[in-house]
Amino acid sequence: MRLGILFLVLGIHLGYLSAQGCPPIAHIWPGGTVSASLDNSNCSLSNGTAYAPYRLDLPVHGQIQIDLTGDPGLALILREASGARVDSGTSIHRSIEAGNYTVLVTAGTPSQTTGAYSVKTGFTAEPGMLCSGFANIGLNQTVAATFPSAGCTAPDGSAYEAYTLTTFGAGTLNVTVTSSDFTPTVAVRGADGSALTSTGAVVNAVLSADSEYVIVVSSADTAGAYQITTAFTAADSETCRASKTLTDPLTDNGAITAASCFVTIAGSGDQSYYNYYNLNVTTPGLVGLSAVSGDFTATLYLLDAAGNVLASDSGAGGHDQTLAVTSGIRIPLNPGNYTVQLFSDVPSGGNYSFQYAFTPGLPQPCNAAAMAPGDAPTGQISVASCLTNIGWGDLYTLTLPAAGTLTLDLSSSEFDTLLAIRDAQDNLVVANDEVDGVTVAHIAADLPAGAYTVVAAATESNGPYQLTSQFAAHNISACAYVQSLDINGGYVQELGPGSCRGANGQPVDYYQFTLPSDGVVAAVMTSSEVDGYLTLLDSAGNPLRSDDNSYTGTDPLIVQFLPAGTYTLAARDASSTAGGLYEVDVRTSLGPRPPFCAPKSTVAVGSTASGTINFAGCQYIDATFADVYQINLSSDTTIDLRLNSGDFDAYLVILDAKGNVVDQDDDSGGNTNARIVRLLPAGTYYAVAKPFGDYTAQGNYSLIVGQQQQP
Repeated sequence: MRLGILFLVLGIHLGYLSAQGCPPIAHIWPGGTVSASLDNSNCSLSNGTAYAPYRLDLPVHGQIQIDLTGDPGLALILREASGARVDSGTSIHRSIEAGNYTVLVTAGTPSQTTGAYSVKTGFTAEPGMLCSGFANIGLNQTVAATFPSAGCTAPDGSAYEAYTLTTFGAGTLNVTVTSSDFTPTVAVRGADGSALTSTGAVVNAVLSADSEYVIVVSSADTAGAYQITTAFTAADSETCRASKTLTDPLTDNGAITAASCFVTIAGSGDQSYYNYYNLNVTTPGLVGLSAVSGDFTATLYLLDAAGNVLASDSGAGGHDQTLAVTSGIRIPLNPGNYTVQLFSDVPSGGNYSFQYAFTPGLPQPCNAAAMAPGDAPTGQISVASCLTNIGWGDLYTLTLPAAGTLTLDLSSSEFDTLLAIRDAQDNLVVANDEVDGVTVAHIAADLPAGAYTVVAAATESNGPYQLTSQFAAHNISACAYVQSLDINGGYVQELGPGSCRGANGQPVDYYQFTLPSDGVVAAVMTSSEVDGYLTLLDSAGNPLRSDDNSYTGTDPLIVQFLPAGTYTLAARDASSTAGGLYEVDVRTSLGPRPPFCAPKSTVAVGSTASGTINFAGCQYIDATFADVYQINLSSDTTIDLRLNSGDFDAYLVILDAKGNVVDQDDDSGGNTNARIVRLLPAGTYYAVAKPFGDYTAQGNYSLIVGQQQQP
């Protein structure tokens, strides 16, 4: 009876309280066009402005072009994964990093409720770069796209498109690709990059549970539109299967056991067990999901048809007098197929009760309470709150009458706190989840006058909280000081009160350097006190590159070929900060543009190539620098390939002409040298000479391409 009453209460909450912002309504592909209209069926920002969100995935750095046509009152907002605004306007043409973005088509004013539009995208990839982090595709999904669009090229220079697919259980995957414009083919690669299938219009691959695969679409003739379809059949002995397919509201009592699905936790090898449900939504409405268990704390994930996470929660419903813990998700969804995963936080699993509730209707924004600078509101985080993109939380609208410093503190004895400030269009300005390891989120931001939204949220669990605010009005001066930085030199600085202020109201330091001639620049920011973030700008202040934590841990690295000229580096914390010491270093390799991930040269069998691994090489997909060499075999040959180095732990990879991994080795050459002996059919191959490690591993090497005689 207790569970039934609890779910009845949750059902009322899930059905009638407002929900988070809408997830993307569709995928927008580079080189594609989408056309639609804004109307009262769309979501709205906190200020009531209608918007339509689209997901954009880019597997490599390059130049994006996004153009909006149609109703003159409409505009675009380009957001990065964190929710921060990257750019806006009716035409966005700029440098952009690889990653996941959201493109919003917004109305001009809250009163504008209609407007037809078309969004056309184009993309030019940075030459010589490797693609990774491909868009997801589901186990049973059809995707329509354009070939080629992402700018990915195989080692032989041919174009390809790729998708990442993740399995739940083991089984057989059928992949079909069709086009009326050209002749496409498809293949499936394993997690190690090896080819699991031949190339054709239809392929079948046997897949393992808890594994990631890459589906590659290619063509030998012209480009055009294509359609790719996946269909997965679970193995007869596989126990990881959908618990139910949800089409109507229901309550399901289940159990997570050793026969449930699992994922292997990276770095530990431990397994986390879960059950999953297929969810079919046939009409727009508000979806409510909740799970309660006295045996474990459930974590719920809602995935779209491609496997992208739309929402998650762990314990926001709190616990009752029997210590049973409730987790919940409430989100507006469009018609489509979705997946709900229900994880246990203990290996033993246990019993749970799961509920799916649905209320048809138009999406509604979260309700926000008014807050004035200096106010100290209290509240209670629960599944009756708003599910924001940073967790369950309460929203407060706040208007700053003048420029100045806004200070916010969020404390709770019941949950880990998270604070965020958004602008008038709900773009993230700055966020913070802790200060010096304590559970008090703190933000001090220098902001211009205007309207903002404050998000007081819980990273997990629930309970009461206290939000305090202070405001000190003052002018925010433009930054007039830029530190000169010698190339091939570094500078130690303290980020803090003496720094300039960036667009997010946080400290930022600027450094200027001049390249006397064209060359490759490597800029790195290292610190044990600051979560570094670097941005490279040209002489006009346009951002060229940015990075958060590519180097090691929380340290950023930017590698870019640049023409001679003057450039600026902006060094800051990735979110909000109380300051700290850091070092910025700039290294250069002057000269013509290097091949990067294209072959440095062709190495004949029986010869040796010598080189140096450094930042002017290929940024390989495992965060190491590498050199790539082409090897042509006119007949079937047993090669004896060796990579020797006294400076780093050598690692060898052999790729075929399309980028499939043929073989790889770490230490078979003795000590930390690599060696591969393998019979290869006639053809073109590529040897990747690299360290086993990360970007800090560099040095000299020799690559020996030998041949073993057949007996």
